[in-house]
Amino acid sequence: MRAKQLLAWGAVGGIVSLLLVLAGTDKASADFKPTLQLTLTNSQPETASDFQIDFGIRDPKDVNFGGVVSFIPPDWGIVRGDKIPIGEPVGQLDALATLGLINSPCNQSLAVHFDFLNATTDKSSTVSFKDLELEAGNTNAKGFGTKDFAEDKDGNGLLDAIDHWPEFIDRVTGPVQPFRRSAGVATVAGIPVLLQFLVDNPGTQFTLPSDDLNRLLPKDPALGFPTLVLLQDIGDPQIEPEPGPITDFCTPLTSTNVSFGKVYDADHDGTDNKHDSCPYDAHPVMGTHDADFDFLDSQCDPNDNPDTGKNEDQDSDGIDNFADNCPLVANPDQKDTDGDGIGDACDRNPNAPDGEIDLGMNPQAGNDTFTIFTVGQRDADNDGIQNSEDTCPFVPNKGDPTMLNSGDADGDGLDAACDPNDDPINRGSNTDQDADGYLNRQDNCPLVPNGQESKDQPTGNQHDTDLDGIGDACDPNPNTPDGELPVKTLTADITIGAGGAGGPPTNCPDCEKPTDDPAPKGESLSSAPANTKEDNGSNTTTYVIIGGAIAAAAVVLGGGATLLLRRGR
Repeated sequence: MRAKQLLAWGAVGGIVSLLLVLAGTDKASADFKPTLQLTLTNSQPETASDFQIDFGIRDPKDVNFGGVVSFIPPDWGIVRGDKIPIGEPVGQLDALATLGLINSPCNQSLAVHFDFLNATTDKSSTVSFKDLELEAGNTNAKGFGTKDFAEDKDGNGLLDAIDHWPEFIDRVTGPVQPFRRSAGVATVAGIPVLLQFLVDNPGTQFTLPSDDLNRLLPKDPALGFPTLVLLQDIGDPQIEPEPGPITDFCTPLTSTNVSFGKVYDADHDGTDNKHDSCPYDAHPVMGTHDADFDFLDSQCDPNDNPDTGKNEDQDSDGIDNFADNCPLVANPDQKDTDGDGIGDACDRNPNAPDGEIDLGMNPQAGNDTFTIFTVGQRDADNDGIQNSEDTCPFVPNKGDPTMLNSGDADGDGLDAACDPNDDPINRGSNTDQDADGYLNRQDNCPLVPNGQESKDQPTGNQHDTDLDGIGDACDPNPNTPDGELPVKTLTADITIGAGGAGGPPTNCPDCEKPTDDPAPKGESLSSAPANTKEDNGSNTTTYVIIGGAIAAAAVVLGGGATLLLRRGR
């Protein structure tokens, strides 16, 4: 195992910030109003800068996200993933989601945390999203009961979704090659959840699972680098939905996202100094990294014997190894003058950071435009409840699915507008009305069985061909989405430094050039002073930083998660 794997993030000191409210849809019954607050640590030209983005939907009456693609201006410096050690921290996200659990009202708050690492885009070594041991019936095999992406079968301290290519990606995006990928795995309601950001070259043509998205997604290369967000295996035509404890994913949804402009890794082993107990001694790719489980890596542990070596405070300074920036040299003050994650007491260069690795770079002084394309979710009956949350998608609900027993007297999760028996006394309560294995609130056809495929039930297993949140088995228009698709394209005109002619950074040789052929790896970046302009033509002079992939992370924790956990294909 890797020592001190979890990221620790201090407050980001910002110089510019903005609260940006996107306009709602044209429908009065269903609004789509995400909010965005952004903070950049440094807006100077050709500098690496951390930034924080607070993003989400705060009104519980708003529809949730369905998807987002961000475009990073072509002058922006994005370091190619093959120039960054695999496993290096590149960012983190904390979200507060609103869930419905086991048919209950959608009003339970759940905190979710993701640590994002630089991940491989080498497609020659793949990992399955399935649990192959379970499918093969190998109950005694290593990894049985855990999906392969969330395992570490090669024993190098990285989950396999990081150092292997999840093979389903091409089935979602088409056979394109991102030049950088970042990925994180978190446990949500007992389920390992994979969240990924992929950055491609300008003008890349995708084959997305939705015809509407393919048609609406901007394709102009001048917009810059498109950044896609993938949650789990959403959009994979081979997906097999499974009943689970999360039956709804609703608003409000908020998140705080941090993207790192640089990281310090003195031995370039993929573990940054802050989380590396042996920062000058690279750990091996394979094999045990900490045999005695004392959070001191084997290569510098004076005694790593699993029976006799465990010592959780090796230097006896009162600070355990996992939190000690000099675990082998006593330094109770933890002083770190150069801020590189290595304490002065053991730092070979205490006045100069060791192992600085740039992850991205501001462009030259000039003006750039960021573009964010986002869609909400459909509402077929215009009752203000998105299809993926509406158990009666074609009949206006009598109740509110976020409130206990509202319009649901028998408490079975099925709104009275289409419940054949809503009488709580005379056996009205039936949490799986069609007995297909999916609870009413998780079922995209709660009144028509579609839990398993068969010769007589070709539209089973929650199939939803048009991706409108209504299963084919009960959709009168299974090939045409029901309900309007809320669409918003936001542009932000960015001024870096004092403005000027602009251009890509001259001090970032490892940054991807827009003219390069698509090749390994990609993530996202930020910007500085700006004039924002919404697609309705209104303008406000302010400051904005659009954080590409990290900004979009909350999106997939919203609507996308609903498609996965409740309304899958």
